[in-house]
Amino acid sequence: PSTECGGGGRLPPPRVLKVSFRGDGDEDQNTGGTGSKRSGDYIPLGYGCFLAMVLLVSKCLVCWCTEDPETAFMSIDLGFLTFLGWLCFFAFASPSMSVLHPFLIELGSAVIVEEMVFSMVLVNRIRPEVGHKVTKDFLVHHIASMTMGWLALYFCHRAPGTGPVGVGVVATEITTFLPVAFRESVRSKKVSKKDVSAVLGVLFPLAFCWRSYWSSKMWIRLLGVGRNYVATAPGLANTVLWRTGEVSVLTVVCSNFAWTYRILKGSLKVVMRKRGEKFDQQHFQKEIE
Repeated sequence: PSTECGGGGRLPPPRVLKVSFRGDGDEDQNTGGTGSKRSGDYIPLGYGCFLAMVLLVSKCLVCWCTEDPETAFMSIDLGFLTFLGWLCFFAFASPSMSVLHPFLIELGSAVIVEEMVFSMVLVNRIRPEVGHKVTKDFLVHHIASMTMGWLALYFCHRAPGTGPVGVGVVATEITTFLPVAFRESVRSKKVSKKDVSAVLGVLFPLAFCWRSYWSSKMWIRLLGVGRNYVATAPGLANTVLWRTGEVSVLTVVCSNFAWTYRILKGSLKVVMRKRGEKFDQQHFQKEIE
């Protein structure tokens, strides 16, 4: 087709969006990449924290007004984190979205802090009758994730390659809907129905096997980024901070494997039960407490 316009000139050729699942978004335009390292191209710091604060206020208001606060705030988290997870996955896959890496890492880190403040303090103050409990695995995972996230934001412009790893780890939040669905199926006793148990029995283990694989892949990639960064002799303080970040990511990976083991164990128990045997509701109830 002709690219001539009415004034006799020529229209510029259409831009082509290149997508790569290597996550090479930190490359400079001058070196052949489609990303940019110029600080002016990035979203200013603070926007992610502002959105996390909006989320916190929204959850508080909804939980104050609803009859089922736990389902309400978990559903809000589900929608927000599922969207954030997929956005991070796209940002990892597309070099042209590398300008979003610091913003998405900041947002993910701020949301982790928001979840801890809400779950550990606010929800039981707003609705004391709920008696919401925070589990040890929740604390371990969220403390490690918070440490990992803020350090990733710190090193995003200091250690090339940190951005894709950071958003890659946050991308595992695309599995958030499954624990919520499982919890609700137990509370409603629909987990004993064949169709519900079959869907959850397939999706839940597969999703968390992928989550464990993907997070471990990101950790291995981070080790490579770390070798290159430490080789530049960044100084003792930054070296210690970097190693702390590596340990925090490893802790998140181990948490994912621990959850995957529990999910596979529970699914196997369901599959191996005798025909006609009822589900052990008490066992599943313990899993969601």
